[in-house]
Amino acid sequence: MNVVSDRGRFDHADCIDRSGAGERAGRIDRAGRLSANLTTFAAAVASFLAGMDVLIVNVALPTIATELGGDMAVRQWVVDGYTLLFAALLLLAGSLTDRFGAKRLFLAGASLFGAASLFCSFAWSMAALVAGRCLLGVASALILPASMALINEANPNPRRRSWALALWGAGGASASAVGPLLGGLLTPIHWSLVFAINVPFCLMILAVAHWIKPSLNRAIRFDWLGQTLSLIGLTALVAGIIAVGSTGFTAPATLALLAVGLVALAAFLLSQRKVPAPMMPLNLFHVRGMQVALQIGFIMIFNWYGMVFICTMFLQNELHMGPFAAGLVFVPSAFVTIIGNLAGGQIINARGSKFSITLGLAIMIVGFLIEFLTPAPIPVWVIATGLSIVGFGAAITTPAAAGVVLKSVDPEQAGIASAMFNTFRQVGGAIGVAVFGVIATFLPNLTLALRSVFIASAILLAYVLVFELLRWRDR
Repeated sequence: MNVVSDRGRFDHADCIDRSGAGERAGRIDRAGRLSANLTTFAAAVASFLAGMDVLIVNVALPTIATELGGDMAVRQWVVDGYTLLFAALLLLAGSLTDRFGAKRLFLAGASLFGAASLFCSFAWSMAALVAGRCLLGVASALILPASMALINEANPNPRRRSWALALWGAGGASASAVGPLLGGLLTPIHWSLVFAINVPFCLMILAVAHWIKPSLNRAIRFDWLGQTLSLIGLTALVAGIIAVGSTGFTAPATLALLAVGLVALAAFLLSQRKVPAPMMPLNLFHVRGMQVALQIGFIMIFNWYGMVFICTMFLQNELHMGPFAAGLVFVPSAFVTIIGNLAGGQIINARGSKFSITLGLAIMIVGFLIEFLTPAPIPVWVIATGLSIVGFGAAITTPAAAGVVLKSVDPEQAGIASAMFNTFRQVGGAIGVAVFGVIATFLPNLTLALRSVFIASAILLAYVLVFELLRWRDR
């Protein structure tokens, strides 16, 4: 009896232990899912912020200039102060993410983004606003690579990772619709709100920091020489282009800035052959798929950012539309872009990347030509329709080009190749605003400037299309 009794007690205790272990495992699993979901949420919010801050300020620029002053060159810097620093620091930020851990860089970037947004909202001059926008660019560069790394760490399961990346991408895509709309809604109250609106989003990110798991860090080498030269080169080049519009091409300051920019960028390319761990491996430029993808990324965003900048000025200064009405003009293109993203994946799977890129570029060219060929004055509905057509083509082209980047290089170079693609896109945006802003200063009115943007964009895309068809034969 004692033996049976002891065995019964043992079995009962064993059941209790196993039950307790199951409960603990369940709690751990639920905690893991909660952590992964909140991490994905925070990363999607960060993607939304980085995308929205490019577009929300365009609608507010005419009102800001009325209150704080500033010519076309200063307005260009309000946009380019953000995009230039964002672009120039993306590669370094990716390395810092690996070195110090994604969570640490992500939270530091979110904190800086919130602080810089407050600084911008209290800006007392255009110079102060440009400085704040530069800080926002630094913050975005810290946030974006870290947010992708956090999604990868929090979602080891491929299916969950795909779902999480889709949400992350949706955050950036939705910013195209929400940015101009929020700018139009908030600017009539006060322009400072287009920056202050960022603060609640940053607080949401910091509020879930406790549930984001710590990230591993790795000892890696930094290419400080390359980073310094690229930052100096890009800043001086963009400043020189903007100075062409304000002081003229032959002004000593303009020539000096352009010379410094070109020399620094040449030195950067030379340094990438010499340093042991280059931030931009030059051998990737010899891969034809990379050549196609980098040109597409650069020219598409060059056209889009420059067009949005001039189009916003045209709608408010030439057509005398209010900020909210001007913001509404961009909303249809944003929703069409989301539809294009969904259709783009199916087209790639069915017909391949080259077909998708060819189709997308052709659609974008048609959109720009429709707007260029419409007799003056260009109706608002034509602008909205043209923007939607261009956005649809871009939505088909971009994921195909990103896929080409990943297919064209060895797996161990996929990270740096993707970073190069995103860097070229952001650099294209900064230079696009600078170039089209200069064109607008030399033309008699914004209607002619907008037409010039449309035809120049169509020509540049036609060049990329011909290059892709003749030089790249991959599917």
